[in-house]
Amino acid sequence: MRLDDYDYIMVFTSHYRALYIYDRLRLKNIKTKLVTAPNKIHISCTQALKIKEEDRENIKIEIERNNIYPTAIFKIIKNGKEEDYELIE
Repeated sequence: MRLDDYDYIMVFTSHYRALYIYDRLRLKNIKTKLVTAPNKIHISCTQALKIKEEDRENIKIEIERNNIYPTAIFKIIKNGKEEDYELIE
């Protein structure tokens, strides 16, 4: 796995929420990547967070602690250089 490979992408209801939880996770040294939400899964906000499988439980705890929940979570499916998304939550 490359350093920048992520397993899931979370989308939020607002740019503020995505930025806030990104900052909280960064302070806990949990590696995430703040990205523009792909058009395929763009729901209401243009920001999303990419996360790794091994950090998922810690991220869930931090999300509950801060009471900021994602609108949806998608599994990233690699198709060569393309990405597809499968809704899981």
